Amino acid sequence: MLNWRDCKPIVPKQPIDADIEASVERFISVMHPVYKHLIQFGIDYHNFMDSNDVAGLHEFIAKYKNDSYRKLAKFANGLQMDIEAVTNTLLYPDISNGVVEGTNNAIKCDKRLCGGRAKIDLLTARTVLRQLSKSSRASTDTA
Repeated sequence: MLNWRDCKPIVPKQPIDADIEASVERFISVMHPVYKHLIQFGIDYHNFMDSNDVAGLHEFIAKYKNDSYRKLAKFANGLQMDIEAVTNTLLYPDISNGVVEGTNNAIKCDKRLCGGRAKIDLLTARTVLRQLSKSSRASTDTA
C-alpha cells in the first residue's frame, strides 16, 4: 500500500524563494483566516495518529469538540462517539479486516458476473469453490 509519508518530496526545478513562499502564506492567512487553524488541526490529528497515542486522542477530542468551526467540532465529536473503535485502532495497528473485505469484494464480483440472476445457492457455491481453489493453490505453493 502506498503511504504518503514514504513518498519522495517533489523537488522544484528552481529553488522556491522564501520571501515568495512567506508572502503567499500571508495572503492565504488574510484571505482565509481558518487556514492556520486547519493546519494546526491537521498537525494535532497526525501527532496522535502517527504515534498511536491514546492520551493524545483524548486531548485532541477535548481541544476540538467545542471548536468554533462546526465541521471540526463535528469531526471531533464523531471520534468521541466511536471512541472504542478509534482507541482499538491506535492500540492494535496491525489488525486488519482485509480478509473480510476481500471476501465481500469477491461476492460482489460474482453477483455482477451473473447479471443479477444468481440466487443464494449459486453465490454460496461460487464463494466456496473460490476459497477451495485458493487453499489448494496455497498447499501446492508450500509443497
